[in-house]
Amino acid sequence: MTPGDVQTFTATRVRKDFLHFFEERGHRIVPSAPVFPQDDPTLLFTNAGMNQFKDVFLGTGTRPYKRAVDTQKCIRVQGKHNDLEEVGRDTYHHTFFEMLGNWSFGDYFKEDAIVWSWTLLTEVWGMPKDRLWVTVFAGDEKDGLPADTEAEEIWKTKTDIDPSHVLRFDKSDNFWEMGETGPCGPCTEIHIDRGGPDSDPNDGADIKIGVNAGNERFIELWNNVFMQFNRQDDGSLVELPAKSVDTGMGFERVLAVLQGKSSNYDTDLFQPIFRAIERVTGKTYHATPDDEADVAFRVCADHVRAFTSAVADGVTPSNEGRGYVLRRLVRRASRYGLQHLGAKEPFLFEVVAAVVDVLGEAFPEMKTRKEHVQLVMKTEEESFRKTLDRGLVQFEKLAQATKGMEIDGKDAYELYATYGFPQDLVELMARERGMSVDTAGWDAAREAHSEVSKSEGSFKQILSAEELSGLPGTVAVYHEDEGGRTECNAEVVRYFPALSDRPARLILDRTSFYADAGGQVGDTGLIEAQDGTFRFVVEETKKMGDVHVHIGQVDGEPVAGAGAVCLVDAARRNSIRANHTATHLLHQALRDALGDHVAQAGSYVGPDRLRFDISHPSAMSEEEMLEVETAVNDRVARNRAVVTSVETPDEAKSRGAMALFGEKYGDEVRVVSIDDDDGDARPWSLELCGGTHVARTGDIGPFVILSERAVAAGVRRIEALTQAGAVAAFQEQRRLLKELSAKLKTSPEELGGRIDQLQKQVKEAKKQKKSAAGDQVTAAFQLAKTELEKRGGVVAGALDFPELDRDGIRQLGERLKGAEPDLALVLFGRGEPGSNASGVPFVALCAGEALAKGISAGDLATKVKALLGGGGGGRADSAQGQGERADAIPAAIHEVVQVFQVALR
Repeated sequence: MTPGDVQTFTATRVRKDFLHFFEERGHRIVPSAPVFPQDDPTLLFTNAGMNQFKDVFLGTGTRPYKRAVDTQKCIRVQGKHNDLEEVGRDTYHHTFFEMLGNWSFGDYFKEDAIVWSWTLLTEVWGMPKDRLWVTVFAGDEKDGLPADTEAEEIWKTKTDIDPSHVLRFDKSDNFWEMGETGPCGPCTEIHIDRGGPDSDPNDGADIKIGVNAGNERFIELWNNVFMQFNRQDDGSLVELPAKSVDTGMGFERVLAVLQGKSSNYDTDLFQPIFRAIERVTGKTYHATPDDEADVAFRVCADHVRAFTSAVADGVTPSNEGRGYVLRRLVRRASRYGLQHLGAKEPFLFEVVAAVVDVLGEAFPEMKTRKEHVQLVMKTEEESFRKTLDRGLVQFEKLAQATKGMEIDGKDAYELYATYGFPQDLVELMARERGMSVDTAGWDAAREAHSEVSKSEGSFKQILSAEELSGLPGTVAVYHEDEGGRTECNAEVVRYFPALSDRPARLILDRTSFYADAGGQVGDTGLIEAQDGTFRFVVEETKKMGDVHVHIGQVDGEPVAGAGAVCLVDAARRNSIRANHTATHLLHQALRDALGDHVAQAGSYVGPDRLRFDISHPSAMSEEEMLEVETAVNDRVARNRAVVTSVETPDEAKSRGAMALFGEKYGDEVRVVSIDDDDGDARPWSLELCGGTHVARTGDIGPFVILSERAVAAGVRRIEALTQAGAVAAFQEQRRLLKELSAKLKTSPEELGGRIDQLQKQVKEAKKQKKSAAGDQVTAAFQLAKTELEKRGGVVAGALDFPELDRDGIRQLGERLKGAEPDLALVLFGRGEPGSNASGVPFVALCAGEALAKGISAGDLATKVKALLGGGGGGRADSAQGQGERADAIPAAIHEVVQVFQVALR
């Protein structure tokens, strides 16, 4: 085969070629992990293929296979892996991309990895050998590492690459590290020269224009990382006992090469998406590099791909963490669509279907949740469009008022605080005008507004890579005794004292403590030394790979090898078990009542309550909530057995077990089933779940739904109680019902009618009050017309009306503004008519000649609030505020009159 044939090298074909090539060489094909790593608190999104195998490289987890191959969904939008600004501007950067990878866990090493990569590229896919270049690690004096002559020699002797095409590069290019600590090693990269037939084939060795020079002619295709070392906390390197291979090949890039395209965007991964954008916008994509409309096409296509992938895996847009990243992408793409594609209405949601058509075969979760993704996208874009136009106008004013080329960071931040413009969007708009944003000022304003991402604190490693090194997996016994095992004998493996930013941590060889996972909170309790030398109070339990980490306070010092007794807080565990099993019953009851489209979108299972998020487009009715609540209590009353089994994911799914979106399942899974007595072959509830559960549904006790509300577009949140909490809720509702009935002097049965009667009385009273207020405004209007003076062609004055409230002075202001085209006016009222002790609402209005003479309502409001206290402000033509000191009104009136006298001479 020869690269350049789009019909032969389709995206589907190339993806399958890669997977099957390595499957034939003993690799297990594994599915992509979710695009956000639920069990890795150090990452917002999966940004590399190795993320799902991180525990294996750290030594805290294992797999039942030594070789693996996959295509991994990745998103890079933050930190050092941030490609956002290049997206759409060049030919090969994306926020969402696929990483093709083959893996060896202590099995094959450099030779097989190098030879196989060369074989696939040149023999299977037929890439021209004279256009391929290879880089190897040149060594690093600081780390005491020599050049990787082993990899270099393999390339020169085991493949038929031109030896002059093997180049050495330093640590920045050819030494891969997981982070500041952890597994790392030298890497060898494969680059391709995409230059034309007239280009010099020797240019690859030119450091200015060749490989790693940062141009689009020489691009990296494949990186083979050789995990040889572990970076310690002090920065030193130690040899890993088992050396591994971690590779990654950018699918979009290799596809462009095989299809003979100069841009990733010209492949069949993007062209169908462009066609969809053309249909909804009426514009045409011309593949022009610098044309802003074509840039907009590429940005929109890329961002919709990322959004679709993330939401299909369970991420919900929000104002923090992962959700904020998605919100940024929608707003960025929406703004491009409006300004450069003329898309006046939301349109991105209509592009989702094309993305699913392209990627759905490889990632079936996108097909399953297509409608949900469309709903979330549409709602997000509609929300942003409501403020986009006003925000763009405000930005233009800000840019025009800026002296110099740097926009004040504090003022720029207001575009985020008021209009929801992310920082990168503001910076992008500034660059388009040849300007920049004062980032230090932006950061200071963000701190002042208390909008710092709440995710920072939770995205910290419990144990460093060095602390994890050599730790064996913990034997967990909490599933024994039908999830009721709360005690066990254990042995201390390692103890880590408290640090300034982390509490004490204790690792045992076995544990009865459940670790925080799958929405269920971790157990608390006590770990005591068998000889009485220490006492460890467990405040939370976390998991890293197969290692359980007990976190808390210690009295004494645990020593490795010491015997210990685990004592889980059994009462707390029992409450958690009841709430967790209740979520399974709730899930099925919701599907029965609302439809099979309902899917879990998040949960919290604690001892105090349960929270269950579902994908559903609208609020539940009272009848639907009652139906669901009744169904759950019916299953509780039947007291059916809760049965758990261990199966393969395929076996469980073949029985109809529900898997949760965003979860990554291993080769064996726990299956929780709850039968009913209707004689159905399939259990009434059947889910994959690793949590702890009650033995029988009757152990749940009464179940009551507290609330149902929206938390995001297409996502509803249900909060509920079981056991004693549910009983307490019933008793509190009964107490309130009796109390209200007594206060309203009626029976509980007649309370509704009594409330209806009172509401009618209140409505009539408000109507009478409004009528009276209208009379007061009319009287005030007549008085104001006689009190206002005409100065310099402007009707001006500052008047106090203690009998008018905030609405009253607003109405009065509007009537005066309608009667006088040239007006400068400040009106004062009271929070409660006639009460000097209340707050002081005020309005300022300027129109016509007053504005021409430089009088600003916003400036008047600023002067007034300085005297009255409180707050206030606004535009040049209209401003308002709420003062605190009625006794300062005379001084405020005097100050305003002085302004008028000077300006209106």
